[in-house]
Amino acid sequence: MHHSAKQLNQSICEGKVSIVDTVQACLGRVERYNKAINAMVTIDKEKAINTAIAMDSFRLNQGQDLPALFGVPISIKDAFETQGIRTTSSYPPLKNYIPENDATVVKRMKEAGAIVLGKTNLPQLAGDLQCWSPLFGRTNNPWNLALTSGGSSGGSAAAVAMNFSFLDIGSDLAGSIRIPAAYCGVAGLKATENRIPRTGHIPHLPDTERSVRHLMSFGLLARCVDDLRLGFDTISGPDGMDSEVPPISASASLSSSRTTRPLRVAWWDDFAGLPICSRTRTGLDTTIERLTAAGITVERCSPDGFDFEDAWYACGIIMGTEVGLGMPAIERLPLSLIRGFLPKSQPLLRSFALGTAFSWKRYNEALNIRERLISKLEQFFEKWDVWICPVTPSVAFPHGKSGRFMKPPAIMVDDHQLSYLEGTVSMTTPFSLTGSPVVALPSGVVNGLPVGVQVVGKRWCDEKLLDDALTIESVTGGFQPPPEYEQ
Repeated sequence: MHHSAKQLNQSICEGKVSIVDTVQACLGRVERYNKAINAMVTIDKEKAINTAIAMDSFRLNQGQDLPALFGVPISIKDAFETQGIRTTSSYPPLKNYIPENDATVVKRMKEAGAIVLGKTNLPQLAGDLQCWSPLFGRTNNPWNLALTSGGSSGGSAAAVAMNFSFLDIGSDLAGSIRIPAAYCGVAGLKATENRIPRTGHIPHLPDTERSVRHLMSFGLLARCVDDLRLGFDTISGPDGMDSEVPPISASASLSSSRTTRPLRVAWWDDFAGLPICSRTRTGLDTTIERLTAAGITVERCSPDGFDFEDAWYACGIIMGTEVGLGMPAIERLPLSLIRGFLPKSQPLLRSFALGTAFSWKRYNEALNIRERLISKLEQFFEKWDVWICPVTPSVAFPHGKSGRFMKPPAIMVDDHQLSYLEGTVSMTTPFSLTGSPVVALPSGVVNGLPVGVQVVGKRWCDEKLLDDALTIESVTGGFQPPPEYEQ
């Protein structure tokens, strides 16, 4: 079975592969393994097979001039509306919600010829770093069922790792694409903020007003960078409904950032002194060693004045304010009450709770910090093409109770104990704050678990970042399938 959507599409166009056989192979894997993994929560089997039959017939009459994703089976995070298919965002009041329209990204994937097999699991309203749904239960990590697949796009990452589908569309407010990608050993793209329209994404809830205006980005999960690029080219760009997506073209993005110089890679590992587990350290070191051995310019450095504590503070304030506006008062009240009692060792939760107090002066201050840090990072990319960092302090951790009204588990980083947010999103949120494009890449399997790195690029230059990530992937090796499940 093909590992790459790009290779599969080429084989389909050349008449070497039946679309029906490919769809049935994916559905066969779902039937065989999904009970253990619980990545797919709604499966549209009959429509997928009927669509494949029609596409095989169309292809015979059409020849090789077919769209880039023609016949490629995909899955969709259950936060995106799908016409005629249940869409819940794991929110009990939406358990029977069947949208009349597709989200823009879903519509574009279908127009490019992709076949939607079904929907993938997520925590309630995409609001956790583990993947436990009050409607569908938890998603398990394909590398170890006792560990989390990450959140919120945990079902997406697990489905792609298991070869249930070739691509999945994800969303990322604080690391929700990048963290599951790293935990499950796949590639993930968080595009530049506002490169991809959010039309049809839940939250916000249907028929309610949007409150989150910053930090949210969209993207894809796949087994290789080539497929991230195929998906990005398909779903990016304005749709006439999400007014914040600018009319930037791929050619403009590439021409504005293309240079003739060899790739220059900066890397960093010190996020205000946070510990990094031995597996994460090994994955990062191996990546840097392989790039160096390949003759690529590599240097440990960071942007002048790019303060991670400032980034955490600003990110928490903005997120707490904007997410808080969409929260019922009964859920927001406990956060605003505990904010004065949280220790300094929990800067993200402290600032998020502070944000729910709705101080507009503080909110404006946070937006100005964001602007300053964006400027510092963009100046850094005048010299460096990408900045490589860890995704999280640790690899995937054991399932624990978390979510609304639950005390989340502490995260063990070797012998160090970190609070839940610091142990998960501390290394992803700075680049949520700056709205930068980021590719999460597998950096190897260490003692039986996958490790990933973040490859951060210049804003609006997603195409160049994907080109650079392709070069890095070719050196570091890319996706490895979970060994317990035959591919």
